[in-house]
Amino acid sequence: MPCKIKFLDNDIINKIAAGEIIERPASIVKELIENSIDAGSIQIKIFVEHGGMRSISILDNGCGISREDAIMAFERHATSKITKSEDLFEIKTMGFRGEALASIAAVSQVEMETKENKSPVGSKIDIHFGIPKLVTDVGCHIGTKITITHLFHNA
Repeated sequence: MPCKIKFLDNDIINKIAAGEIIERPASIVKELIENSIDAGSIQIKIFVEHGGMRSISILDNGCGISREDAIMAFERHATSKITKSEDLFEIKTMGFRGEALASIAAVSQVEMETKENKSPVGSKIDIHFGIPKLVTDVGCHIGTKITITHLFHNA
């Protein structure tokens, strides 16, 4: 029987990418802490329930993210670190690939609350297994809080 070459659908692509980045809950914690450090945080709080399988929350006091950038941050290959190929040789930050948040969101439920220093209100974004569910204004601290639940429930 001859093999047929075909394109994978986005759901499968996202799960494969997630598997390359997220081996276990600790991988998520690592990725999110790196984002917090890159955001200039001097305080990062980590909350984990049942080894991260029930929930992981990372709360930081970094620069926060604008609403537009927060929405875009969950898209594959979206990054603030690279604009041209030469940037690949000058990277001085922890995370840069633009894969982590999209991969995490593909295999979990994600809630992000974020606020920049200059903004009067923050933004709340809910994504369920890669599908955006809610984007709204929220009162929150300056910085970012990301909560991950239902990890791998759609795998």
